[in-house]
Amino acid sequence: MEYSLYKKDGAFPCDVTIDVDNNIYTVRDSDTTGQVFQSAPEVASWIQQNWAPDQFEKPDDYYDLMNTLQSSLQEDEMEY
Repeated sequence: MEYSLYKKDGAFPCDVTIDVDNNIYTVRDSDTTGQVFQSAPEVASWIQQNWAPDQFEKPDDYYDLMNTLQSSLQEDEMEY
């Protein structure tokens, strides 16, 4: 899963990548700094702690991302 969101204060999109098959869990912020994580729950936790809906041009994009993350986490839990 790859997601791009646009912050009000950034020229570049914020990108989130969750690739379970290849163990890639990354976040790139609008200032192009990045974070690498070990799991999808870590990504979700970081996003909740560091981003807020009102930071984005389209707050609904933030909510869509979080809903998608939560759904994917629930599906992963069901598989185990």
